[in-house]
Amino acid sequence: MPPRLAKRARVSGSGPAMVAPDTHEDKHVVFTAWSKQRGVEIKNVKPAKIPGRGLGLVTTAKIKVGARILFVPEKAMFKPDGSVPHASPQAQLAASAIKACRAADSHMEIWKETWPVDSDFQHSLPMRWPHELRAHFPVSVMQPLLRQEEDYAKDIGAVQDFLAAGNYTAEDFRYYWSIVNSRSFHFKAKGKVGTMVMCPFIDYINHGPSGTTCDVFQRPNGYEVIADRDYVAGEEILANYGAHNNDKLLVHYGFMIASVANEWSDEEDAGPNDTPNRDDDIRLDHIVLPLLTPTVRAQLQDVGFLGGYALLPATNELCFKTQVAVRAMLLTCNEWEYFVENGEDLAEDQSEAVSRFLLHPFHQYWDHAAGEFRTVEDKRDWEEYSSIKNELEMLRMRWLQVTTAIGCYMDMKPGSTT
Repeated sequence: MPPRLAKRARVSGSGPAMVAPDTHEDKHVVFTAWSKQRGVEIKNVKPAKIPGRGLGLVTTAKIKVGARILFVPEKAMFKPDGSVPHASPQAQLAASAIKACRAADSHMEIWKETWPVDSDFQHSLPMRWPHELRAHFPVSVMQPLLRQEEDYAKDIGAVQDFLAAGNYTAEDFRYYWSIVNSRSFHFKAKGKVGTMVMCPFIDYINHGPSGTTCDVFQRPNGYEVIADRDYVAGEEILANYGAHNNDKLLVHYGFMIASVANEWSDEEDAGPNDTPNRDDDIRLDHIVLPLLTPTVRAQLQDVGFLGGYALLPATNELCFKTQVAVRAMLLTCNEWEYFVENGEDLAEDQSEAVSRFLLHPFHQYWDHAAGEFRTVEDKRDWEEYSSIKNELEMLRMRWLQVTTAIGCYMDMKPGSTT
């Protein structure tokens, strides 16, 4: 395994943080009042600076489980205005946001003042990173990144006439597209077609792993945030953006969460921010698929199990689809079909056989990941890369997660060494 390094400030946290009282910039106070004027209900929470991950929402008083913390009515939401009706929902909302924020009598500027600036996206989103860094991306990061870039290319192509007519630039659209990508919700009022919207104030809430967050509900007339447990004053409240692994969190939101407890901190420092991302996984398609014969691939395709293979750091286990795929190479048809239908082996447990089958390719992947870890760590300390130190740190963190997960899995298997 790569040597454990001295503790560093993490790029993102992963759980409720205790926050000391802080004096805010006026723009957040002004925006809070602005939101309330538009009907947003805000109870016992306020924006605050969260160590290690920017702004978030913290409690200002005790909150009981089940209490309503926030409510954003439909009338307070920002919706697309129909400027580019044939574009994707994301492009429609981004174009409408440009138009609204640039209007002479814009009421959006107060809200916009609380958003990230373009340089924040430049250093956090992989689609904005220097192209030469892609040689060091895990395959599992490149796949969602390429899909994102395909979507963006389609979207900017669809709004060319709109940009020209409004004298807006491609850079303008890219910025608002990134804002919408990270801060939008899907809303469907009763009897109406659903659409992408932005909800004021609720967009302060940071992401947390499944099981650590408040409950966010779409109601017929708006979005509601309900306390998942009792809170004391000064705790951060979190929401779950979706059951995303760290590759997707990095590509779409520009941050990651520890895969396992205490991954980025010492044992004695363990606390709520060390809550692991139980949704994380280490993708294995590029390892497993080349091992499968054409006949096995056809079998897996027929039952919907071709691809989507992963190692789950939270439990140190292979996902079910991986178990199915490897067993297709090892078992008779009857034995394999029994496992697919029942989730257990017909006679003797084949888990060790599955591990032995993957031992060599896992060693190869660990060697590759450890090499990339050392490479990006070295570059992070070079003066010539000082302008992209954050980018290199994020890559270092992801490769550390890969090597840790693969190493832990192999260490538990008979005959494996690292």
